[in-house]
Amino acid sequence: MSSSAANPAVSPPSPIPNPHEGLQSRKKHPCVLCQQRKVKCDRNDPCANCVKARVECVSPSTLPPRRRKKRFPEAELLARLRKYEDHLRSYGADIDAINREGPNAGPQSNSALTGTASPTSIRVPFSLPDSTSLEPIRSLSIRTALKKVKNNLSFLQDAEELLLGSSEDEMFENPILRTYDSIDADGGDLVFGSPASEDIRDLHPSTLHIFRLWQRFLDSVDPLIKIFHTPTVQQQLLDATADLDDVPTGVEALMFGIYSMAMASFAERDCLSIFGETKAILLKRYQSGARLALQRAGLLRSSDLTILQAFVLYLMSCLNFTMDPRSLFCLTGIAVRISQRMGLAFDGTSYGLSPFEVEMRRRLWWQVLLLDVRVAELSGAGSALLNHTWKTKLPSNINDSDLFPDMRETPKEHPGATEMMFVLQRCEVANLVQQLQDKSIPLTIKDDAIDELEMALERKYIQYCDRSIPFHLVTTLMVKLATAKIRMLPRHPHLTDNISPNLTEDRDNLFKLSLQCLEIHNKMMAIPSLDRFMWHVLTNFPFPAQIYLLCSLRWRTSDALAERAWELLEMRFENQNLSVNGSEFWRMNKDSAIYLAIANLIIKAWEAREKALKSTDQPLPPTPDFINRLRAHFAAKRPPKSASSSGETEITTPSMVTSGMLQFPESYQWFNSGPVDLNQGLDLMPGVMANDEQQMGWDFWNDLMQPSILDYPQEGIPLEQAYSG
Repeated sequence: MSSSAANPAVSPPSPIPNPHEGLQSRKKHPCVLCQQRKVKCDRNDPCANCVKARVECVSPSTLPPRRRKKRFPEAELLARLRKYEDHLRSYGADIDAINREGPNAGPQSNSALTGTASPTSIRVPFSLPDSTSLEPIRSLSIRTALKKVKNNLSFLQDAEELLLGSSEDEMFENPILRTYDSIDADGGDLVFGSPASEDIRDLHPSTLHIFRLWQRFLDSVDPLIKIFHTPTVQQQLLDATADLDDVPTGVEALMFGIYSMAMASFAERDCLSIFGETKAILLKRYQSGARLALQRAGLLRSSDLTILQAFVLYLMSCLNFTMDPRSLFCLTGIAVRISQRMGLAFDGTSYGLSPFEVEMRRRLWWQVLLLDVRVAELSGAGSALLNHTWKTKLPSNINDSDLFPDMRETPKEHPGATEMMFVLQRCEVANLVQQLQDKSIPLTIKDDAIDELEMALERKYIQYCDRSIPFHLVTTLMVKLATAKIRMLPRHPHLTDNISPNLTEDRDNLFKLSLQCLEIHNKMMAIPSLDRFMWHVLTNFPFPAQIYLLCSLRWRTSDALAERAWELLEMRFENQNLSVNGSEFWRMNKDSAIYLAIANLIIKAWEAREKALKSTDQPLPPTPDFINRLRAHFAAKRPPKSASSSGETEITTPSMVTSGMLQFPESYQWFNSGPVDLNQGLDLMPGVMANDEQQMGWDFWNDLMQPSILDYPQEGIPLEQAYSG
């Protein structure tokens, strides 16, 4: 590479034209895109690679000079003076004598060099300039601070610039950050424990397995999260795999994050056939490596996007209950704090960053936000959207091929389906959900906003989707599921302020929306081509919809909607048995309190249906197989009957569940059989109870799923009247 290409500011001399070359002449240097992708360029105009990619072929000679970071004139002048004086002394010049000659030493004298004519000159190296010479520095600092006013780190960076005496002297480089770095304690041991004695090199998989995990990540995980630029990361992965003993700490942490997330997306049988070990063992190994790599990389005080990306991937790999959701919620809060400290909550265009970095920051912030919302729901903290404020714009609707690190202009967004459309629809839904949290907004206005969002998603993405492509199909179904979910929010009795006058109509609408959610989710679980995305489908199960259906089926026993609900419930349990990932998920949690509580609701709802049909002399339908299996499962868990002659219906209590079943005993206290006042009603039943203080977290579900509440009312009291409140 010639010096002229390395420094675009220096123009090479114009070559003598050769009449024999004509149109057959070639460019002297590879085009910009081939240089960034590190591929061979045929140096034609345009080159074959750019023609194949259908992008403009840009020659390096046509690019404008690279913009360099401006330095303070005083600091730059001081550095040059020291350099010139050192060279003069090496030739025997007496610098002190020259300085004593004053401004009249000759026509070539310069007050800026002698330091005696102007009060703004800098006279002695490392001396402080007077107030007049400080004025340009103050002005530049103020302009910089105003430009970065929303970035907490910007004030620290401005202070660094003020304290920077000379960029040529290491002593004066980054004094604040270097002081902070010298502090030994960073709190990492509190999060990840003491550093392990094992060598992190031993935790890496073999080279062949690294490539298999990376391919799995590209096929199953990356399309649904788009947290980084895959071509750039792939090159980093290739370079690191060539020498695993010398990998940068940030890249190594990202590698283990990729291992963990890729392994979390595998089915158990695939792990055994490909890697020869169980999924649990491999996932535990890679997550241990991720924790060790993050601690060594100094996660808590790092401002490196790569390290934060690795941390987010590690947290996402724990969504399948390999970690207590309450602990995971705390760790996700750390990711939010680091993102805020790095200024990710404000758009990168405010900081004058490159288009590539702006796009990467947007992708990372929105993934942190979506992860925090999901983990907050799992942990029982309710919706986390109200706890955040941000001004970060949505990521651009572009493909990774439209991006490269040294790009100077923001790429134009594509209309229609791109690699980003799945993430973008989730971001737009999250934006609207935050606005719908206000209970004072009328329901009609909320419905109009949801309708507008649904039409916008259809116009931007869905109409361009080809359902024969699995990625397009899962995007289409997830959009339908998301819009049905957010339509449930303003209608949910627990989230309303006043009792609706159209109570029956509201119950029917909420029941239909719950049916729609369960139907879409069942469809995704039953489609074989979506197996690669099953990790996301299972971790986004519409739990509120299923619970509402099960509670409503206690009083809605025989109409068409009830028949459809029982069909969907039976289909769901059959899908869990047929789907590899689904059966694996429920096999691990079959004896947990949450599984037993849901099963208890199903059995009680079916018994209520049988009782209602008997009372009206209607024929009883055959009992579904999944009901019989649930009853047999409960019978196996029940202890021997006590010597009681009361004849009361037995209810499963914590004493009937072994300690190993209660994975989360404090959060999932669903079998508390305390006294219940039936006149208080039940939030999800025909009565409506408002609760402004409590969000729809696990405390709400705990109260809802207590078997004592869901047991039959007293003799002689109609079922609907008992629960109407």
